[in-house]
Amino acid sequence: MSKENEKQQIVKHCVYCGTRIEENKIYCPKCGKLVVKIQPSKEKSRLQKIGAKPPQKIIASRKCSGCGSIITSSVLEQCPICNTKLEQIPILQKAKSSETPLNKTGYVFTNKKLVPEQKFIIKKDTWNFREGINVFGNSLMVYIVIRLLITMLLALPLDPSAPIELNITTILLSQIPDVIFGVYPLWYIFSKKHNFQKLRFNFKTGPFLIALLIGVIGSIGLIIIENFSSIFIHFMYDSGIIFNDIFSYLDEQTLVLQNADLIWVILLMVILSLSAISTELVFRGVLHNTLNERFENDLIGRSSVIFIIALIYSILFLFFTLPIGIYFFLVNFIVFIFLGILYEVNKNILTTITASIIYNIVIIILIVYF
Repeated sequence: MSKENEKQQIVKHCVYCGTRIEENKIYCPKCGKLVVKIQPSKEKSRLQKIGAKPPQKIIASRKCSGCGSIITSSVLEQCPICNTKLEQIPILQKAKSSETPLNKTGYVFTNKKLVPEQKFIIKKDTWNFREGINVFGNSLMVYIVIRLLITMLLALPLDPSAPIELNITTILLSQIPDVIFGVYPLWYIFSKKHNFQKLRFNFKTGPFLIALLIGVIGSIGLIIIENFSSIFIHFMYDSGIIFNDIFSYLDEQTLVLQNADLIWVILLMVILSLSAISTELVFRGVLHNTLNERFENDLIGRSSVIFIIALIYSILFLFFTLPIGIYFFLVNFIVFIFLGILYEVNKNILTTITASIIYNIVIIILIVYF
């Protein structure tokens, strides 16, 4: 086979816009960017040397309706650049595109570099990094919006300079954003027809009983950690770090709960339980599992994930509860470190949910009746 025929079989395309490029050109005539020179594969060169004609691969190419990107992958269901849903590839065309023995790993240009398409494939039972971060971000956005709306609702009949009155109603309403926090991940998985195993629920008898047992033991650890919060607050006061009269606030909150009717106390326990489930769904089911896919599966990698999750939660809690949240920053950080360790024991989110629910209920009982 002549060199001219060999050159004719070497086809180049612009990795930016997909335009076909002549063999002797180094810049795309459409977008003007430098193009990648594609060399023939070893298998194709071998077939050319023996005079055999390499099988022609049928590429299932699609154009994104959102950003115009050319997607040559037959496995992606949405554009990796703008997340627009792609048109479905006919089954026959999809089958033909996979029949050739020269199948290669597909690549997607991400405005910076070519990335293997496997990185963007969204699986039904595990979180892709980009997917998980998007779901966590959207959940956080919903939480912020609901929290702002409730704050405005409570402050609406008051003078702008007057503080919001602390009563059982405001305590209950303040927990609603936490309850709604975990709705979006559930809706996302349901709407995408993914497996709820993404959140690491395991209801099989053996793992379920183990999760309950570890959760009960873990709740005792959380209660012990809670007892250190008063020690830490006293330490801050003794050090001259005083942002607010936190003891008066805690005493007022305790008095409100003790004077509340039993029905309101039970309702508060239910809402706090839902809040615990919701928080664990987002931080453990989504963010923790997403980061686990990103970090190495070793002690350093898992420890890094636990530390990052605890830091993110503590900072968010501090931001939404200033200035009172300053006194609970360290305690919240330690609590989430402990919950992260509990989760890593058996990778079942029921463990941390159980521990959090029991912990919240016991704390309310201690406040109201002791």
